[in-house]
Amino acid sequence: MKQDKFLIGILAGIGLLVVAAIVAVMLRAPGSEEYVNENTPQAVVHDYYLAIERKDYEKAYGYLADDLTSKPTLEQFISQVSTNYRSGESSLKIGEVRPGDATTQVDVTITTYNVGGIFDSSRYSTPDIALLRANAAGDWKLVQFPYPYWGWEWNQEKQD
Repeated sequence: MKQDKFLIGILAGIGLLVVAAIVAVMLRAPGSEEYVNENTPQAVVHDYYLAIERKDYEKAYGYLADDLTSKPTLEQFISQVSTNYRSGESSLKIGEVRPGDATTQVDVTITTYNVGGIFDSSRYSTPDIALLRANAAGDWKLVQFPYPYWGWEWNQEKQD
């Protein structure tokens, strides 16, 4: 009889953990992240990433520096980012900010979660950097961001 109570206690504990996990997942509403809308390098990095996550490509495009060597048109930007970026579960961690003479560097880590099943789930964290520059109006604009949120050729010299 004593073993039965112990077993029931273990099963009840497992049941509570499962219910708590389900509640935690349900309370984490997708899209609950909000734009920061501040003029700091960290805020621009955050808002650019969030705009792409939300497929608000016009807003994301507004964060690109106007003087990129090969800046795409809005249509090219939408085509390239929507093709390269695969919507899914990912997260952005903003790290240290390092001001420089020409650009400011923001350390970022993008973690992508691939869930294929109970035995086929993985996550990949990629440490990288975003580079920003203040324009003449003092607004921070992106000059580099990690793939797939950025086209590698946008900073390349045009070939004639």
